[in-house]
Formats: sequence, C-alpha cells, structure tokens
Amino acid sequence: MGVSRPASDRLFDRITLALADFSGVLLALVVVLVNVEIVLRYLFGKSTLVSDEYSGYFFVWMSLLGFGYALQTGQFLHVEALIGRFRGAALESAELFGALAGAAVAMVTTYACALTFLASWKFGTRSIQPSATPLWLPQCVMPVAFGWLSAIYLRIAVVRASRLLRRRTVR
Repeated sequence: MGVSRPASDRLFDRITLALADFSGVLLALVVVLVNVEIVLRYLFGKSTLVSDEYSGYFFVWMSLLGFGYALQTGQFLHVEALIGRFRGAALESAELFGALAGAAVAMVTTYACALTFLASWKFGTRSIQPSATPLWLPQCVMPVAFGWLSAIYLRIAVVRASRLLRRRTVR
C-alpha cells in the first residue's frame, strides 16, 4: 500500500490540474475563434473584428495558467546540463536554490502584474482594437498565474529544505 500524501499536496495538484484543464478549454476557444474568422472572411467577406485580439488574450492566459502544471511535472525551464551533474545533498541544495530563485522572480512578477492590473482598472484603460476591451480583463489572469507559480516554487523549496534537514539529522 502506498504512502498517503498530505492534503496540501492533493490540493495543490487539484488546483494545478484545474488550471491546466482551463488552459485546454482556452485552446479550444482559440481554435473555434480562428476558424470562425476564417469561414466568415473567406465565405462571406466579413470579420468578427475581435478574433485576433481575443485569440491573443486566450493564448497568453493559456500559457500563464499552464506554467504551474509544467513546473509541478518537471517540464518547466531548468538547466539540465548543470543539475544533471549533481547527486545527493548537492542536488537537493541546487534544487532548493533554484526554487528560491524561481519564487523570488515569480513574486516580483506577481507584484508588477498586480500593479499593471490595478492601474488599468483605476484609469479605465482600454485596448486600441475595435472591441475597446477594458485591459484589466485580460490582465487579471497575470497576477493570479504568477502568484500560483510563486506558491508552487515555495512549496518545492520547503520540500527540498526539509529533505536537506533530514539528511543532516540522519548523519
């Protein structure tokens, strides 16, 4: 019988999978939007006027919301040539450092994105496209996605730090 995982791990997994699933829905919406635009243009000489704009927004959302899943499944960006040389405590230390650096960058990005979102909200900034979309709408996902990425990095850092501490107490 397998070892039971903590409820916090299961919660992280569920949220990350839900965001990844939502990214898949966004991909389907992009496909539909682009195909509707193609059919309207070539068969009827008309345009939705928003297909390009909203496809771009959805693509960015899809990418940002998929970052957490990529990180949790070991598919996010990392320097394999360097990390692959380490073993044992050196590997745990390098992964701890990487998680802390990733968390720091993600937290700064969360803050910057939140400021951008709030400024767009406060000043009523709109896109220059025919839809005149309030820009806080497409920007609202940015601080959420980077905040979630920060949380995952911090979780990884805690796991790595606890492994390092266990190694030291075992000796």
